Amino acid sequence: MICNCLTPLTRNVKRLENCGMYVDLIKTSRGAVRVGSMPDISKFLTLHGFREEIVVVPDWEASMAGDNHTGEEFVLWQAQVKGGIRKHYVGLPGNLEQMHRNLDETFSFFFDPKRISIVKKRWLNNWFSRQIAAPVYKNGPLKISVDKSNIILSDHGQILYDRLEFKPSQSPDTQIEAILSGVSRDLALRQTLEIMAVGTGNGFVGTVASFIVRFDRQVIWIDPCGYPAHNLARHGVHWDDITHILITHNHEDHTQGFSACMKRAEYTKTPLNLITAPSIYGLLKKQFTPLFPKFNTLVNFMPLCPGTLLNLGSIQLNCRWNHHFLPYGTLGLRISAGGKTLGFSGDTKLDETINGIIKRDELLPQWFAPCDLVFHEVDFDNPGSVHTHWKQVEKLRHAIPGQVLGYHTPCLANAPLPLVQEGKIYYLE
Repeated sequence: MICNCLTPLTRNVKRLENCGMYVDLIKTSRGAVRVGSMPDISKFLTLHGFREEIVVVPDWEASMAGDNHTGEEFVLWQAQVKGGIRKHYVGLPGNLEQMHRNLDETFSFFFDPKRISIVKKRWLNNWFSRQIAAPVYKNGPLKISVDKSNIILSDHGQILYDRLEFKPSQSPDTQIEAILSGVSRDLALRQTLEIMAVGTGNGFVGTVASFIVRFDRQVIWIDPCGYPAHNLARHGVHWDDITHILITHNHEDHTQGFSACMKRAEYTKTPLNLITAPSIYGLLKKQFTPLFPKFNTLVNFMPLCPGTLLNLGSIQLNCRWNHHFLPYGTLGLRISAGGKTLGFSGDTKLDETINGIIKRDELLPQWFAPCDLVFHEVDFDNPGSVHTHWKQVEKLRHAIPGQVLGYHTPCLANAPLPLVQEGKIYYLE
């Protein structure tokens, strides 16, 4: 969801805001300084033509719009994949350690050159240089003071930025309540399996891939995107209609909305029904407990394990381990209800040559043979990438009887195979 505004606050300070969340960008003699983060920040910076040299990491905070540390993983992927600079990350030791540790759990893993096994890379320190403000970070005439109460930046002795002076008067939560008041609740019982894409993009473009599945009175949100209230409202869905969330894996473009959903659970005093694999859940708990000390009381964990059906009322969920580059696993899904089945690839490297080496039957096209409709991730540009090239998806389309639609890609008007349409409801009747 690229819907943001850039507002000048002073001659040297600009605020980049989206759905009540914001970062401040300060022009200095040592380049641009960014204070804080937010979901999809790398997209917003690219859209407005910013390249920051220094990032100030504030205390980790969350609202029902999201949190101010999420967003940084794809800043690093942008640098790694498309080229970038090694940024100075400035802050208090605990905040820097927390952000670095969480990034190391996801960003540092990749495939080996043949795309067969998962290896841990030393990329993080290539792009993330920890600079402790103890109590002041100095870079020539630039000084940044960081403490628990404020962030102050001066250049050549002149104060350019005092965070307390620029604090917004309204919290994102107030804005969200106004958004929700304009969306009608929909508690109608569904007798037909319905699927809608909230987003079909990825960490580099568009609203990240995110899907709602409805049947009976269950409403499952797969991989909640950032700014949940706003993105759901765009498609006429009230946030509180969601009964379950399902996380396929721990990459940031699939967990963007997790902290916001946790904050909503805290606000409504209704535990989040979280469906995922135990290993994926374990990392979510490890990463987000510092932000939510009452994590255990905010989450009702419902384990989803390959080879074991999960019955959710009249819905059956089946899953597999995909071929992707996180050691905690990445889930592919089959969701059945009302005599129909949806297949959902999740992030995976579908490639017949690779599977000829690793020999995993669940990665063969036949795994999706029972499906009436399959949403499959697709990469149109690079056959050797970590995602599935479109020609492999085209072979899948001919190998199974159900319809196959691509997603996790830019929206191409003349794509060589049909794509999932954002906002469209697909009915399996």
